Amino acid sequence: MFGYCGKILRVNLSDKTVSTFVPDEKDLKEFIGGAGLAVKLHYDMRTFDADPLSPENVLMLMTGPLTGTRAPSTSRLEFCARSPLTGIWGESNSGGRMATYLKYTGWDGVIIEGASEKPVYIKIDLNGAEIVDADEIWSKGCYEAQEMLEKEVGEKRVATAVIGPAGENLVKYACVQVDNSRHAGRTGMGAVMGSKKLKGIVVAYDPSEREKVELANEEEFNNVVDEVLARIKDDFTCNMFTQLGTAGYMETSEGFGDLPIKYYTQGMFEGATKISGAAMAASVLRGNDGCLGCVVRCGRVVEFKGKEIHGPEYETLAAFGALQLNDNLESLLEINYMVNDLGMDSISSGVSIAFAMYLTEKGVGDFNVRWGDAEAVKQLVKDIAYRNGKGEELAEGVRFIGKKYGVENWAAHVKGLEIPMHDARGFAGLACAYATHIRGACHLPHQMYLYEMGKKISEYDISSDDRFANDGKGILTAKVQNFSELYNAVIMCAFIPVKPTQLAAMLKAATGHEHTVESIFVAGERMYTLKRIYGLKCGVTTKDDTLPEIVLQPVEGGSAGNVPDVQKQVSEYYEYRKWPDGVPSREKLEELGLGWVE
Repeated sequence: MFGYCGKILRVNLSDKTVSTFVPDEKDLKEFIGGAGLAVKLHYDMRTFDADPLSPENVLMLMTGPLTGTRAPSTSRLEFCARSPLTGIWGESNSGGRMATYLKYTGWDGVIIEGASEKPVYIKIDLNGAEIVDADEIWSKGCYEAQEMLEKEVGEKRVATAVIGPAGENLVKYACVQVDNSRHAGRTGMGAVMGSKKLKGIVVAYDPSEREKVELANEEEFNNVVDEVLARIKDDFTCNMFTQLGTAGYMETSEGFGDLPIKYYTQGMFEGATKISGAAMAASVLRGNDGCLGCVVRCGRVVEFKGKEIHGPEYETLAAFGALQLNDNLESLLEINYMVNDLGMDSISSGVSIAFAMYLTEKGVGDFNVRWGDAEAVKQLVKDIAYRNGKGEELAEGVRFIGKKYGVENWAAHVKGLEIPMHDARGFAGLACAYATHIRGACHLPHQMYLYEMGKKISEYDISSDDRFANDGKGILTAKVQNFSELYNAVIMCAFIPVKPTQLAAMLKAATGHEHTVESIFVAGERMYTLKRIYGLKCGVTTKDDTLPEIVLQPVEGGSAGNVPDVQKQVSEYYEYRKWPDGVPSREKLEELGLGWVE
């Protein structure tokens, strides 16, 4: 089987059994891999009926057909399960080494079922998987846990994915730390692992015995890869990420009105310069790192209190900086390290704490935290991870807090997922993208702000001429979502500027399947539509396809008082997708080869 290993590990933590699952070749062609294949398997297993924190919820770790090849930035792993934070489809992908190591050990992914009665970790190698006692590692922070696992396994080639105390204590937005510096951050996959008493996953391989990913046409594949590598070399955004990390966007974001400030209520922040990628480069930056096989290397290595640690990315600096009016870079380095070590999504935790500041200012409950008070934030981060005091409430996310305090329109979320650090008032297309995304308020796969700033994809007629306009944004959103789904299926970093012609050619040369520019677009729509069906079965309705009032009030600055018309955009979106009342029509399902969907 070209591009794939042709088998997936299946581990049941309840009865301690390990078996092999062989995916159907038709599913591989139609759903490609990664989150696309995962949603097909989840649908077949009816996990939409499972409580997210029950043994019946299934956690899948999936690679793609380009993983383990020369294709750039494809050592990425999708974590998929029903989300404990949103209650709907949950997926989060991470870079690092683990995805490639899985392919090197002969596995396309891992299906984890059931739950252990005591802490365990899963060790994976060429022979399969072993369920190992993790009592001594339980309760450790992510960094120490990874060190302990690497030492215990003792192999030279080891990749790890672990949870911290937040995952163990079922914080709804707990994340998974992969290979010491990368994270499957959103939708609470760390809490799913915690509910299964699964502290971590280790993949070890011997380089002399590793499996090689067989390609259908290696010469053609390498030719296309060389084209993509040349394109990356000349790409402005990729070069900026290499030099300044994702935080290199901070000042530009503030200028466009894209940077959320003071819990989405302010349009300008003078402190943006002090917490930018340029500020890090001029003071604490000591190097950069990246995922296996990545030429961009956007990760930051910074010096903090005499030691080198992994530095914060844009989303973390914005969520704990601009959103909370903190412009002290040193404090943000420490907060970033704490959030990572405790194992929490920095977006959801940052938004939740900013909400606590806002409610305290408004006199709606006292969370003992004020704007810019970094010391109080550090304490609250710990309280959330261990569910102490007010941390017990904040660990549930802003949707829960908004309902509890009777201020649901102030809760910055979509479908339970906290709104990230890009503002729809600055780029109107983000409104429809956030409102309709299958996992809630999600920014990274589609990166709508890039299209609103001029990025075009001629093959699919994707472009935007006016970042404040509402007309055409529903259609733009649908097209971009279809294309971006492919990144989560093949799996490739969303930062890589690959053309549809190049992606189709790589897939064809890798797998031997007749992928074309047109067929991969249809595949993206097929995967996205099935995720929508999954969400509907979890209870999603058209009422959930909207934005809260807190982010629909005009502010000063780069967005110049503009507010997107969410309803107009979403109505156009439904019409284009053939989703009357937000539900895919039978005609559309048949067109996409989903006629079997109930």
